[in-house]
Amino acid sequence: MTTLLAIDASTSACSVALMHEGQVYEDFRMLPRAHTRFLLPMVDEMLAAHSLPLAQMDALVFTAGPGSFTGLRVAIATVQGLAFAAELPVVPISTLAAMAQFYAEREGVAEGTMILPALDARMDEVYFGRYQYRDGVVAPLNADQLLPPEQVDNTAAGAAGIGDGWTYAERFGDAPPATVDQTILPSAAAALQLAKPDVLAGKVLPAEQAQPVYLRESVAWKKQ
Repeated sequence: MTTLLAIDASTSACSVALMHEGQVYEDFRMLPRAHTRFLLPMVDEMLAAHSLPLAQMDALVFTAGPGSFTGLRVAIATVQGLAFAAELPVVPISTLAAMAQFYAEREGVAEGTMILPALDARMDEVYFGRYQYRDGVVAPLNADQLLPPEQVDNTAAGAAGIGDGWTYAERFGDAPPATVDQTILPSAAAALQLAKPDVLAGKVLPAEQAQPVYLRESVAWKKQ
């Protein structure tokens, strides 16, 4: 069976998840501005709890962004360090996809449900995605975007709007979704579910190709 380890540090939450022998285990914590201190110990604790060496993983999974610049850099550094040490491939997963997958699994949404994740990107912009739930996983209908609220197209009958970007909902399009949950965050466990098909298909990357997806490149460079 596929054995995977996933990490997420792209928002104020921080999570580590393990897929082993058909089961998924997750350590999910709210750790604003504390990812550097806790992420690697969380990885060590997860592996120790299941008596698994890092080298036994088939791949390392990580949420690549969009999200917090600091959190994404911490995640990339951690993943690359672990992957190089154990000679493991990596699988990047969209932060917005991980949010949508988490919501779909938690709510048990119907086949074909549209899910519209949005994260507050600051500077009067949002990270926005359009996903559809099919065959147990969410799939993107277009690339994740960085947009001013007025340019968000949330037209989708029966859709679910998720994430703190929906605090800007009054400035979005004219067709509000059927339900909105601003509390949804990405999770490492959800990222595992999205990564498993790629791992089984051999769609993995070498550690040096683990890169963040900022969407706002100019700001990312200024902050490095």
